[in-house]
Amino acid sequence: MITALLALVWMTGLAQTKTATVIGYSPALKDGTLVFAGTGSTVPVVDTVQAGRFAYTLPVEEFTESSLSFFGEGCPRSYTLIFLRPDVTVKVTGNDCLNPLWKVESPIPEQQTLNRITDHCRDVLTEKMQLDLANAPREKRDSVTMIWMKQQMDILPSLPVDAATIRVLLDISETAMIRKDFPYMEQLKEVEKTIAARAPKGFEEKLAEIHSYVYAKNEQQIAEELASNERVFFKKYDDVAPENILQTILDKYKGKAVLIDMWATWCGPCRAGHKTMAPLKEELKGRNIKFIYITPPSSPPTTWMGMIKDIDGDHYYLTEEQNHYILNHFESSGIPTYAIYDTKGHQTYKSIGFPGNDVIRKELEKASN
Repeated sequence: MITALLALVWMTGLAQTKTATVIGYSPALKDGTLVFAGTGSTVPVVDTVQAGRFAYTLPVEEFTESSLSFFGEGCPRSYTLIFLRPDVTVKVTGNDCLNPLWKVESPIPEQQTLNRITDHCRDVLTEKMQLDLANAPREKRDSVTMIWMKQQMDILPSLPVDAATIRVLLDISETAMIRKDFPYMEQLKEVEKTIAARAPKGFEEKLAEIHSYVYAKNEQQIAEELASNERVFFKKYDDVAPENILQTILDKYKGKAVLIDMWATWCGPCRAGHKTMAPLKEELKGRNIKFIYITPPSSPPTTWMGMIKDIDGDHYYLTEEQNHYILNHFESSGIPTYAIYDTKGHQTYKSIGFPGNDVIRKELEKASN
């Protein structure tokens, strides 16, 4: 009787859990390639490729964005944006490892909009990913990226204004804000105006964010606003050689234990780590510990300036070369990356990915004694 009741409870809970399923295949994927997928800021490993095939199910309470990416030989450092809603099955297939170009079969209209954008930009997007895989010179990759963004803007006004078009416009506007020399600024302003005029209700917050990026403050304005903040170092160390930047920062905190957090505004796991660590920082307040946050210029300055208001600690906005040097020093290929130094300036701990508050607490207590 008890067993029957427990089974009934389990079945009831399962029935109440809304999910969506993604199945995929590409003969080019090597066995053992890791499949990362998720919604929001959490993107865990959900499967391992076998014979080119993979499948996973995600909890989905309502219409939402999800991402799909791979870690393995020949896979680009990019992701496929997949829209999901409860009880939907999406099929993704390709003949290579360039998953953002794969065919995505879905009944969701927003996915079909995204498919039209991908098809329109297929040739230049293929070139972009091939250059990334070949680690081509940045100037060449940037040039192709700009062409890709122009092609997206060319087609956006002819498409429905939905979550797909809004998301693409958001990504372009973020890039435009980062780059002082974005070559298609006038076209972006026209597209932003057209999309905003046609947008249905429900996109007000995203449209406001896009508008703030398109008409963002320049770096001089941001620097002036932050000048009086003694805990924020926006481009103040640009003249320090990359090989000296880490020690230059650490020298400011002699005699203290230091936690360094390498992050970016666009990194969901980074932001999740900040939120999870907040109570621990309160717990350790008053101890001989400093929390240091380092971000590269891939973080839009305006977005960064807004986010750091809620992250207690000292903040450094470095050049790409400086940031790359520090990541190489930590032997890290991604973010978030955490490093802890003791009161004598010796590195005592490193983690690629957030290890949890218990580990951080233990390591900081050792480093501060």
